[in-house]
Amino acid sequence: MKNGVRWLIVMLVLTLTGLASGVAHHRRVQAARPLTVTFFIHGYGSSWHAEHQMAKYLVGHGASNQIIRANVAQDGTVTLHGKIRAGAHNPLVEVNYADNKNPDPTAAATRLHRVIQAVNRQADLKQINLVGHSMGNLSTLAYLDRYGEMPALPPVKHLVILAGGLLPGREDEVVGHLRQRLPRGLKVLNLYSTGDQRIPNARSRQLNPLFANRAATFQEVQVKGLSHSQIHESKQVDRLLLQFLFQINKQAPRTRLQVQGASLFPGKCGSLVEQFTLHAVGFLGLVQADGVDFSGRAM
Repeated sequence: MKNGVRWLIVMLVLTLTGLASGVAHHRRVQAARPLTVTFFIHGYGSSWHAEHQMAKYLVGHGASNQIIRANVAQDGTVTLHGKIRAGAHNPLVEVNYADNKNPDPTAAATRLHRVIQAVNRQADLKQINLVGHSMGNLSTLAYLDRYGEMPALPPVKHLVILAGGLLPGREDEVVGHLRQRLPRGLKVLNLYSTGDQRIPNARSRQLNPLFANRAATFQEVQVKGLSHSQIHESKQVDRLLLQFLFQINKQAPRTRLQVQGASLFPGKCGSLVEQFTLHAVGFLGLVQADGVDFSGRAM
């Protein structure tokens, strides 16, 4: 009888040990799972607060389930607030620069590089997305120019330029190498507003030749009436990010766009797609929809 009890206890211990080992292995696999992480970079004199509304919207609509923050000190030291947890889905990183008025392209690229390295050490990043607003685009463009094709770093899948433009007279400092070669597979969204009083639309459009006919996909969007700062606080812009970065469309009335007899948007479309007029603008087609000018080209 005693031998039977001992044998039962031994079997129970072995079973529990096996279960614990299996759970631990499952957690290790989850933690090591390759991830797509989106980095938000704020503009001149700003902070992570300017990015938070966009990040919350993406989480609220199922594109992600975690937001962490990366503080970058004046000396470039990166401190992560929050840790990418096991089972994280498309984590979002709000970058916060202490040195938030420095227009030097090399410094901008180095700061972002350190942030991406810090997050990459914490999790196995499969690929990343970069979203910059205003001078935040100096960081993203300069990073792509200097580090965009380094094999030790996760590739950049999507680049979102919000209210961006190159520094007059310093274009080659920022994108000298990008003019020669873009990272393979890069998808680009260039978005600006008619109401922006800080970055002229003409300066934002100067970025188009850098990507049009060269990026894997290129889309240009002009929104109506938003001020420079309102761009990162706009639900209209949030919906575009949701669609561009994660291919998630909010439900909207069923609409169809007919171009030479072919429907480009059959069935249910994003709420941006409502009433359309198509124009020919060089190599781009300009589509006006629900207060948004949407022009895009996919190669």
